[in-house]
Amino acid sequence: MDTFMIVIHVLAAALLVGPQLLLWIAVVPSTWIIQNEALRRDVTRVITARYGMIAGVSLIGILITGFYLLFVTTPAPIREHMNEYNFGPTFSVKMLVFITFLGLLVYHVFSVARRISRLTDAAIEAGPDADTSALDSQRRVSFVVSFFMLLASIAVLVLGAMLGHHDFSYVKQ
Repeated sequence: MDTFMIVIHVLAAALLVGPQLLLWIAVVPSTWIIQNEALRRDVTRVITARYGMIAGVSLIGILITGFYLLFVTTPAPIREHMNEYNFGPTFSVKMLVFITFLGLLVYHVFSVARRISRLTDAAIEAGPDADTSALDSQRRVSFVVSFFMLLASIAVLVLGAMLGHHDFSYVKQ
């Protein structure tokens, strides 16, 4: 069962980070060449909705398996005295970065993306001669926030690999 949970944890992390990297490097920049704002909005909505489903399921899987791995597979002496081992500081930093990622995700979804949606709708309504400078600015904010989300995700993967390497994480400080 422990191996199964590790596999699901790693798979869920890969399903969260892999598409995130693809979106940031290829998909979002590809939408920049779409001049028709309505089409660009529709394409972006389809892509982000599908990624959102993958990300949501991945986050649930990460949380469930993460709790299992911490409370069931981590040896009791290490779990009870975390800060005496490399495990404690590494785990703490991993959780801090993961919470930062979640905060950025919530900010992006409930603030940045909604502003982009409103500005896009206004630009479509105003027609082809609309001033899209505010929209372009919010899209840049989205791209930057997404970059920091990606960096946080990769950092969590690295820290997770460090935790999984017991010759490192289970060593007393």
